[in-house]
Amino acid sequence: MSRGASTNSPPTPGDGFFRSFVQGCSDPVLSIDDGGRIVYANPATESAIGYAPDDLRGRRLASLIDDDTSDEGTHWLRGRFESPDGLGGAGHVAVPVARADGGTTTFSATFHEHEGLDHARAADQSAGSTVYTGVFRDGVESASERERKTFRNLIEHAGHAVYVTDTSGTIQYVNPAFTEHTGYEPADVVGETPAILKSGEMSDEYYESLWSTLMAGDVWEEEIVDQRKDGSRYHAHQTIAPVTDEQGTVSRFVAIQIDISDRKAAMGRLKQYRDIVEQLDDPVLLQDLDGGFELCNEAVCELAGKRREALYGTDEFGFMDDETAAEIEAHRQSVIETESVAEYEVSPDFPQSDRDPTFSTQRYPYYDGDGELSGTFAVCRDVTEIKAREAELEQYERAVEGATDLIAAVDREGQFLFANQQYRAYHDIGVDEEIAELAFEDVVDGEQYADVERYIDQTLEGRNVEYRTTRVHPNRGKRTLDVRYYALVNPAEDDDGVAGVVGVLRDVTDSESRARQLRVVDRVLQHNIRNALTVIRGRAEQVAELDAPETGSGAEAAVDVSGAASDIVNRANALLSTSEKSHHITEILGDAAEREPVDVGRVVEQLGSVVETEFPAAEVSISVPDDPSIASVTTWIDRALGELIRNAIEHHDRKRPVVDVAVEAKPGAVEVRIADDGPGLTDMDRDVLETGQAVEALYHGSGLGLWLVYWVVQRSGGSATARDADPRGTVVTLTLPRAPR
Repeated sequence: MSRGASTNSPPTPGDGFFRSFVQGCSDPVLSIDDGGRIVYANPATESAIGYAPDDLRGRRLASLIDDDTSDEGTHWLRGRFESPDGLGGAGHVAVPVARADGGTTTFSATFHEHEGLDHARAADQSAGSTVYTGVFRDGVESASERERKTFRNLIEHAGHAVYVTDTSGTIQYVNPAFTEHTGYEPADVVGETPAILKSGEMSDEYYESLWSTLMAGDVWEEEIVDQRKDGSRYHAHQTIAPVTDEQGTVSRFVAIQIDISDRKAAMGRLKQYRDIVEQLDDPVLLQDLDGGFELCNEAVCELAGKRREALYGTDEFGFMDDETAAEIEAHRQSVIETESVAEYEVSPDFPQSDRDPTFSTQRYPYYDGDGELSGTFAVCRDVTEIKAREAELEQYERAVEGATDLIAAVDREGQFLFANQQYRAYHDIGVDEEIAELAFEDVVDGEQYADVERYIDQTLEGRNVEYRTTRVHPNRGKRTLDVRYYALVNPAEDDDGVAGVVGVLRDVTDSESRARQLRVVDRVLQHNIRNALTVIRGRAEQVAELDAPETGSGAEAAVDVSGAASDIVNRANALLSTSEKSHHITEILGDAAEREPVDVGRVVEQLGSVVETEFPAAEVSISVPDDPSIASVTTWIDRALGELIRNAIEHHDRKRPVVDVAVEAKPGAVEVRIADDGPGLTDMDRDVLETGQAVEALYHGSGLGLWLVYWVVQRSGGSATARDADPRGTVVTLTLPRAPR
């Protein structure tokens, strides 16, 4: 682009011949100085635009451009006429001139740069100053002008950003889409270079290659990251093409930017999704309406034992057992028919990879861009290990639920985590009651909770705890339990943190009772049998000596034999009684402690009749209420009551024993009182009856009978007390739970 005098510039208007030529030219000819002011206008300007030459001299050419023309090219043209430096090399320029009558005529003007006039009519121009003379032709290029307007209109309404620069890179024009995409108004960028859009992300080599391509006359087409006016960045696909003039010289550049930010973001997200899907160990697949694979991740390929390309277009029948493939096909068809999600589990065999996992699958309907159903999309979660753990857990659950021990667990705050059926039944927790809503203190008796809480705290500190305790069962009475607490380790904690406590309670009442029973029976039998056999042996020896010479008269011998026989019978009867009581205790402790409703008043009346027959010398009075006195007791209650009544008579020290038996129904209990006027109970017998704790010292049959009473009452959930009567004797009171109505 030349900035000096043009070698093609016409002679100045001062030359006579050329002056007359210019003066007589039918096209308007205008000359402007380097400030853009008109220094010459030929006569044709008046007929063309309605202004006399003298009226135009001194005006700025830019003022003649139609103000109603708002395109950016015209704005750029005004700027060029204000500072016309280099205008001579601009080639043909379309100039919309506002006529004096208010209309507009668009001329095609070509300017030439030359030296100014050197005489007075040069309108105050100094000799040697630069002048730009333009010949304005109207209609010569009307067809091309219409085409130019058409293209300009298209560019103005184009959805892509378009900007035009001169060969030095100065922006001359931007379309509205450029403003919309970049935030820059035309006034912000016209006269600037595209560097205003630089984001800093493109390298220097990028721009060097761009300019090298353009200056070689080639089209540049690449992606670019530019920056908007607000500082945000955007991705664009940019095409820059050189524009040549009639001589084939590059006169400007046209750039088109297509904003691809959304597409790049979508591609980025798509890549992320693809990367995620590929990294998944779970198979992910997309199938068309016929079941052919359109997409599958590497997990599918590994299971199938085939490359991805070999799977496309095929279905499950190509790499798994037919039965499972048919099941999957049925689910796929269901999704297509209902257009709803299907969830199912399958355990296919993969011959190629020799694997047989179990999958939990979710299959979805898949739609194309137009919203039409085009296939199904499935995510298959490998649950093989989970299923194995579930099976193992189920075994443990069955073992825990089937255990005879009471098993439960609580967290660090004392809230229940689980409890087996035995624990629930023992503590009267309903089957439908949500165990997690209960706290330990809601279940354990308040008097025992303090001790239990202390043991739990010790376990939470990492120590295993073992102890023995007694608790009163709502139906089975007082029970003896071996308790073990273990720390519940949290597998999610790296430091094996204690998450709670597992308690295992074993009911050892029966085994302990049997052991005590055996000790007692052994002691009682040894004592009684030893004594009885000693007497029997002595008496037997006396009988054996009846034939000896020193034996007395026959009468005396008969007396001795009668006494010996009586002793033998009594001792034998005592042994039989002791054996029977021992057998009864064995039966009681061996049977399950089942309770049932029993009319205690009726039982006492029946016993009264039996005892009066057995002991006619005794005076037995019975007092029962008119209404039934129903207690919840074991079926052995009649033996316990009979033992107490008979014991009061058999161990009486008078010829006519007096025994009073009274039954009274009270709220929540049935009370039985057995009073006698005998010698009273020893402390040991009283302890055996009330607590069962003096069995270590027990050695006689009557005490064994009282121990039988103790166990019957305990199994019935009741209690027994003994006190001295006034003036003599004993009052034994049994308190038995009433049966629910």
